[in-house]
Amino acid sequence: MPNLLVTSSAVSGKFGALTPYAKVHSLDEIDEKALDRLLPSIDCILVQAFWPDSLTPERISRMTRLRFIQSGWAGVNHIPFKHLGKRVVVSSNAGAFSTGVAEFAFALMLTAAKRVVKLDYALRTGEFDPSDWGNLFREVVVLHGRTLGILGYGGIGKAVGSLGRALGMNLIAFSRHPGKEEGVQIFHGDEGLLRLIKKSDAIVIALPLSKLTVGLIGTAELAAMKPEAILVNIARAEIVDEEALYRHMVKSPKFTYATDVWQIKRGKETYSSKFPFLKLRNFIGTPHVAGGSSSLTGEPGKTAIDNLLLFLKGKTPRNIVDPSEYV
Repeated sequence: MPNLLVTSSAVSGKFGALTPYAKVHSLDEIDEKALDRLLPSIDCILVQAFWPDSLTPERISRMTRLRFIQSGWAGVNHIPFKHLGKRVVVSSNAGAFSTGVAEFAFALMLTAAKRVVKLDYALRTGEFDPSDWGNLFREVVVLHGRTLGILGYGGIGKAVGSLGRALGMNLIAFSRHPGKEEGVQIFHGDEGLLRLIKKSDAIVIALPLSKLTVGLIGTAELAAMKPEAILVNIARAEIVDEEALYRHMVKSPKFTYATDVWQIKRGKETYSSKFPFLKLRNFIGTPHVAGGSSSLTGEPGKTAIDNLLLFLKGKTPRNIVDPSEYV
C-alpha cells in the first residue's frame, strides 16, 4: 500500500476516503528519527499550507519513491520544484477556492469603491464634518456600467466575472491561454495586458505566481491605469512590484489598492512591507483570509482528496502544473 505524507494533522480525521488506498502519515505527529526512517517509503505528499521546513532538500533527495505532490492551495509557488526532479508530478488545487476568494475580492472592491474605510474612519475619529457631506458622497463610485478587468481567467477569475456581471459591470479579461466566452473580451500577451489595464475601472488579480507573473504589474502598467482605478489583489503579492506600487499610490491619491496577500520571505507570509502602505489612505489590507474563509465550506479539502484518489487509483490527476514555469 502506498505511503501518503500529510503536512498537518489538523484535519487528519478527514482522510477516511484515502485510507483504503494509502497509509496516511501526519508530519507533525512524527518525530525526527521516525521521519528519517519513513522518507524512502513515501509515495505522495499532501501539502496543506506552506512547504514545511522539516522537508529540507536533503530529505527530499531521500524520498526516492516520491511520485506525486498535491497542493492544498490553488497556488504552487511554495513547492520546491528545483529539488524534485522530473519524476515527481505536482497538482494544484485550482478551482477549489473559487467562490470564497471571488466573494472576498468583491468585498475588497466594494469597500474601495464605496469608500467604506475612509468614511468609517471619519466617523470614528470625529473627522466627519456634516457640512462636507456633499463632497463625501461624491467620492463614492457606482460600479454598475463600469469596466471590470480580470487578470487570470481561471476558476477564481470566472467566479469574479460572474459577480461583476450580476452588478451590471462590463467584463474584460487577461489570460495566458486562448479562450472565448460570450460577453467577455479576452486579451493575451503584453499588448493585451496594457489594453485591459487602460480600459478598466477596477482590476482584480487572480493569476498564479510563476516566473511569468513575478513583477507583472510594474511602473508602466500602473501608469497606464485610470487615475481613479481600483486594483484588487487576491492572488500573490509578488505579482505587483512593491516599490513601483508605493510610488504610484503616493503620486496618485485617487487610485486605490486593496489586497489580501503579502510578500513571502523565507517561505512565510510577512503581513507587512518595507514600505509604509498602512499609512496611506488609498490602501486597504487584510491578512490573507480569503482562502481560509473558503476552507470553511470544506470544498478545498474535498477537492484535494478527490485528486489524490485519482493518483492512488492509477488514474491521471487533474490540475497538473508545468514545473518549468516555477523552477
